[in-house]
Amino acid sequence: MNKLLIGVATLILLGCNTEIKKENNKNKQNPKTEINGEIKVLNFGTAHLSQTSDANSSQIDLSDPNEKADLKKLVEKIVEFNPTIICLELEPINNDYIASTYSEYIKDQTKRLNYSDELNSIGLEVARLSGTKRIYGIDSQTGFDYPSLVEIANKKITDSLYISQVMDNYQRVNALKLKEQFRTINTRDYKMETFDLYNFLATQHTTGNQEGVDEITKFYQRNLKMYSNFNDIEMTENDRIFILLGATHTAYFDIFLENSPKFRLENPNEYNDY
Repeated sequence: MNKLLIGVATLILLGCNTEIKKENNKNKQNPKTEINGEIKVLNFGTAHLSQTSDANSSQIDLSDPNEKADLKKLVEKIVEFNPTIICLELEPINNDYIASTYSEYIKDQTKRLNYSDELNSIGLEVARLSGTKRIYGIDSQTGFDYPSLVEIANKKITDSLYISQVMDNYQRVNALKLKEQFRTINTRDYKMETFDLYNFLATQHTTGNQEGVDEITKFYQRNLKMYSNFNDIEMTENDRIFILLGATHTAYFDIFLENSPKFRLENPNEYNDY
């Protein structure tokens, strides 16, 4: 009888060990391919601080000592996020160029990316101060005929009034000092206003045509391609990702990211509080 009890107990114990091994194997994570938790993302909208093809551009003057001081404080605040990956508004084809320039920039801050200066003054500087090793371009350049849609909208009084109001607000924000401008463009209201503008432009067309849909589809496609480029990056739940994009792209990325179970969005204005 005792031998029988010992045999049964042994079988139970072996069965339990097998289940434990199965559970442990199931919980093992390949950091390159499996993500079990949410990845923290700081999706940060920026004004273009130098050259840009945008129809409306910032008037921030970085030769102003006060503006420079505020930019330094902003960078130091973002460094507190401790990013492990930084994504910039450059195409992935530039990744080798970004890496080589960054390796020089670490030693000499006059070595800079030859693009709009926020990539250097914010992107590379945050990387340098936080010790981030991984910096990637995620942009996907696509042109579209924005002015032609505004021209169609201006033929209707109510549509023209809406365009005028949005453009007036853009000009107001672009004239703000750096601290207030960055704080404003990272609010939910501002991002949704710029998001809605593009949706509105998609409704503009001449009789029997769909010019608005055709043109804005190109812009949607650009943002979706950017999101696809972003998702091509190997990342795990231990990563903290800082995305630096123009405010309109940030609005699209907010929607993409907040509806993905893979990511958790940080509040960008916590990093504008300095």
